[in-house]
Amino acid sequence: MKFLSLLSLLALFSGTVYAADAPSNEYGFYFKPYVGADYDFIHADYKDGGDQVANDSLNGGDIHIGARVQKYLGFEASYLWTADATKDNVLGSGLNTKVNVQGGALDAMGYLPIGNSKFELIGTAGVSRLKAKLSLDGLISASGSEWETKGRIGGGAQYWLTDNINLRGIVRYQGANFSGALSNAIIYSAGLNFQF
Repeated sequence: MKFLSLLSLLALFSGTVYAADAPSNEYGFYFKPYVGADYDFIHADYKDGGDQVANDSLNGGDIHIGARVQKYLGFEASYLWTADATKDNVLGSGLNTKVNVQGGALDAMGYLPIGNSKFELIGTAGVSRLKAKLSLDGLISASGSEWETKGRIGGGAQYWLTDNINLRGIVRYQGANFSGALSNAIIYSAGLNFQF
């Protein structure tokens, strides 16, 4: 009788420990941090022929940290920067322009697993704080920069190569104005994440 009672107590304890370690259902919350890096291609939509003065295609990257807190939800903070995008002999003036962008963003990440596969759709919405810098050189030299805070939304997909590593691609619509020079920007990202 004592053995049976001890066995029942052990079974109850084991069940309690398991319930504490794992979500009780698919809507349970947990904490799975990850780190990653993306290659970013940015297409800037200039107003009033601005693309004749400055390059509208920028190449760069971002590093990010985040956490999956539920099957369908996560959060991510990132830092983005681009290489200088140049345009030579602007409008035949002999002047050259150079533009680059850097800054950070915070996004909520929504996930939709597809069946029992390793494939997931991604929806994302957040806010960015970016600085654009424009430089002019040639007969004269000058530069100026401006910070702005704007919203952004996007979507994409990711595929789990292992239990800890995934490949992902995301396209984001980025609000952008910079003193009326831009209408918006589109950011195309592809990268790799490692989840702890």
